[in-house]
Formats: sequence, structure tokens, C-alpha cells
Amino acid sequence: MFTGRTQELERLEALYASERSGIIVLYGRSGIGKTALTRQFVQGKKAVYYAARRVTAEEQLLCMKQEWETEDASDYYEAMTALYESYGLAGKLVLVFDEFRNLLEGSDVFLNAFLRFYAEHHGDGTLLVLFLSSSVSWVENEMTAALGNAARLLSGFIKLKEFSFMELAGYHKNSSVQENIYTGAVLGGVPAYLRLWNERDSFQDNVMRLFLSEDAPLFSEAEHYLKKELRELSAYNTILATLAQGNYKLNDIYARTGFSRAKISVYLKNLTELDCTEKLFSFDTSEQRSVQKGLYRIREPFLRFWYRFVYPNLSEIAMGNGEGVYKKAIAPYLTEYVREDFREVCGEYLQVMNRYKQLQAQYGVFGVWYGKVGTIDVVAKATDGACLVGFCDCGVAKTDEDALIGYAAVLESAGLQPTECYIFSMQGFSAKVEALAVERGITLVCAKDM
Repeated sequence: MFTGRTQELERLEALYASERSGIIVLYGRSGIGKTALTRQFVQGKKAVYYAARRVTAEEQLLCMKQEWETEDASDYYEAMTALYESYGLAGKLVLVFDEFRNLLEGSDVFLNAFLRFYAEHHGDGTLLVLFLSSSVSWVENEMTAALGNAARLLSGFIKLKEFSFMELAGYHKNSSVQENIYTGAVLGGVPAYLRLWNERDSFQDNVMRLFLSEDAPLFSEAEHYLKKELRELSAYNTILATLAQGNYKLNDIYARTGFSRAKISVYLKNLTELDCTEKLFSFDTSEQRSVQKGLYRIREPFLRFWYRFVYPNLSEIAMGNGEGVYKKAIAPYLTEYVREDFREVCGEYLQVMNRYKQLQAQYGVFGVWYGKVGTIDVVAKATDGACLVGFCDCGVAKTDEDALIGYAAVLESAGLQPTECYIFSMQGFSAKVEALAVERGITLVCAKDM
């Protein structure tokens, strides 16, 4: 089932409709849906797909000629020319090279042949080339050097990111909002992982089947993914495990790992370039003395879940005690763990409301306020000074009056007097809170109603 990716498809269609030929780089981490998007885009079009191997140039050419049935070609140029001519001159041909990095490394034979071939069709509008790559770091840091002067021919880049919560919910249509929040907290928005989740099974059954045995499909996935992009896996495992255990400050990471601060900064920079981690910046308010600064976290939910719950329990899982790991090491901490993801879902909800002008003002900047006495899960400001705040309660009971008292204390600490206030709850609200909300003009949103 294909879902989402509307903007990416629209951009590809615009390039296809152009009167000129073009080259687009489509990239994103493995499992993000590059091939699925390509399949959807080329439906009804003249298109050829080639999956480049990690082999010698000679073997690569042999594979290409066999797939394209151009065995008489003596080199890449002749193979591409013969393929092009076999599709006729009417219309535009979409030529897809998946993992095209494999065509460039170790030899410039393919690149030179491709440039000669593309030069013949650059101005006639009969060719759209898609270069696909699952190596984010290589595309963003090394690809331009590998292409040399050929980089100027690129029409642009499309970076595929994880599904938003709305896209995830569209993918798992038979699940409730709460169920999808928990699914997203485990798998993030990676389509390849979401396909493994069975909506008919319970949360526990899915987690145990996907993670908590040696032959589970995602038991070793985190390390396999990182190995493709990073050297010194032992160091990165240490950093990610440290973050997953709640050590968010540079000094805490230093104390836990023993790495120098300079080394930690380099590792975090590399992980951030892969979209694995991120530095957290608190929303700017008039009161900055109460702000927590220099915070880092694992950005991707799948990695956050794996290093929080799987990594510390690898031995127990390997010994066949997956059920015990779930009951003792996962279930008691799920509410606290999911809160971060619930916050992001609530932020996305408010931004959609803002886009469709369903809020009291039109807000331009959204963020989170990280305070020493608490967190404001969503903060937004408008150019006219209007301010919106949102608090998220992920608890297993209804949100009660004590929660409102705590939120008021955090607002005072942040020095904020909001124009409008939203409170989100996973389980709903007590009658007292509902009455107070009416008195104070607070908007209450239960997760099931989002």
C-alpha cells in the first residue's frame, strides 16, 4: 500500500512535465520508501530501473547489459544509448539508478559515459534521470566531490524523511489515535518498519515479535543501519546508549562515557548529520534564567526505543527471556517513554490547525520550552505578540486538577502569559478540570478526538 509523499510526487511530476531533461537526486535512510515512491511515480510512464551493485566496473557493466538486453554494447555509453533507442523517440524516458554511489566509487568509467550520453539529450526534454541513495551522509557531504563538474547538471534534491504522524495514521487506518501514537514511538515513521507492524495484534505482541528474540526482524536492525553509515560503531553505541538512558547534557555524557568533550561533539555532529540525534533549543521567552541549555537527544524514535529498551537487555533477549524483558524493563516505563512522541504529535496537530486558520491567531514560530522546573510542550508566537502554549499529559489516568496547578507553575517560571492554552490528554479529563477549563478559556483535547 502506498500512502503520503504528495509533495515529493508533485515535484517529480513537475520535472517530468518540463520541456528539458533533468537529473534529480532522491535520497534518504534505508527503508524510508525511495523505491516505493519511484514505483508510484513511474506508473504509466516509460521507465527503466537499475539497482547498482557493489562490484567492479566490469561486473557492473555485465549486469547492466544483461538486465537491459543490450549485450552487444561494448561500454556504458553504448548500453545507455541502445536502451534509449529501444524505447523510441516519443515521450520522456525515466531512467532510475538505485544506489548510484556504487556506480561512482572506484572508477570514473560510468560517470564519463553517463555525461557523454546525457549531453546528447540535455536540451531535448526526452530524459529524466533519478539517482537514488540510502546514504544520507555521502549525499550531503561527499557526493558533490565525487561528481565533480557533473554536479552542476543536477536539477535538485529530494530528501525523503520519516512519515509525519498524519501519514502514519493514514498507513495504519484501522488503529486508534492512541495506538498509532504508541506505534510511532517504537518505529517512528519509517515505512519499512511500519509494514512489519500487525494492527490486529496487541502492542506487546508486536514488540515481542519484532524485537525481543534473536531472530526477530528488528533485533539487530539499529546496529545494521548505523554500520552502513559510520565507523567506530562501539563509540556511537556508547553515545546513543547514554542518551537513551536520560543523559541529555554534554557534561552528563562526558561523565558517563569518559570521552573528551571534543570527541563527544564530533560524534554528536556525525549522528546529527544522519538525523539520528539533535540538539534541543528552548523556545525564546522573556525569562531565560530557568531554561535548560545544551540538551541533546536521539531524534529518531526507532533508535530511541532500541537503545532505551533493547540494547540494555541484549543478553536476556538472546537467552530467550523476551517476555520477561517486556514485563520488567519495558511495560513499567512506557508511559514516561511515549511522552516525548505524544508531545510531537500534539505539536503537529496544532501546526495543522494553524495552517487551516483554526486558532485564535496566525502563528509563525513553534517550539518547546525546556525549563528547570518543567517543560512547555508546545509554544507558538505570532507577529502581533499573541502566544499559544500546549501541555501534554501522557498518563494512564485522566488529567486532574493537580496537573493544571503544575502547568501554571511552569508558565510562571517561563514568564509567559498565553493568549490561548491547549491541554492534551491521552486518557481524557476529570469533571473538575473540564469545569476549570471553561472558566479559564482553556481548550481540552483528548487523544482519541485528535
